[in-house]
Amino acid sequence: MNKLGEKIKEIRLKEGLSQEALAKELGYNSRSTINKIEKGINEISYDKLMLLIKKYEIAMDELLEKKRNDTFEPLVSDSILYISFSARDNGNCVDVANYLKTEKDRLVLFKDISYNPCAKCGYECFSSFCKYHNDDIYNLFSCMMKYKKVVFIVPMYCGNPSSLYFIFNERSQEYFMHNEAEYENIIERLYIIGIYGDNEKFPDFIPCLEKWFNGSKYSNHVLGIERHKYDLKLKDPILKVEEIKNSINEFINSEER
Repeated sequence: MNKLGEKIKEIRLKEGLSQEALAKELGYNSRSTINKIEKGINEISYDKLMLLIKKYEIAMDELLEKKRNDTFEPLVSDSILYISFSARDNGNCVDVANYLKTEKDRLVLFKDISYNPCAKCGYECFSSFCKYHNDDIYNLFSCMMKYKKVVFIVPMYCGNPSSLYFIFNERSQEYFMHNEAEYENIIERLYIIGIYGDNEKFPDFIPCLEKWFNGSKYSNHVLGIERHKYDLKLKDPILKVEEIKNSINEFINSEER
């Protein structure tokens, strides 16, 4: 029996229902379906799960036994959160974050958190909650509100921002659909460093990152680091160039935004 099956059985017994009665409540034709779900043989469908949650007023986090990732919480009120969207354990994105961060700041490697792309769904987010609501992305968004600044560090792969960045970006839709009032507060503290080849060859890279701020009053919240401008290849460390270090420091530390 898996944990979700155990929880469903617990709810059924608490409500004083037989497997046959719960099957009827959820629109199943046979008690054997509930029996198999409780034993972990079959999975409950998303629609039936939502029906169960609404009918018996159950918190999704409780049902799924969601464990919040407390590594997203700020250490102090003026902490800065750095998020690397690189697929590598090291490299320029992590180097830049480690160069900038202090002991009171946090670095999150997006590749290492629990995340799901927008896939294999029925657009549940338009009517209810995303079916992947229990991964780390939703909590990461919630914690972003608590930081003084949030800095995305985004590498370019094949002329585009990394796929990890796009996963985070597309999942933002569901978060802001339920927390629309928070959008202004998040982009106010959001800064993005894009590391790419050069603007002449890839003129759409930086504008893609700037879409977060379209229609807002915030400008100069995106910094592009062009490697080719300094004759740097893909694996060359960009921080060996003093001019790059100075521009990054000025970008992060300036309060006139």
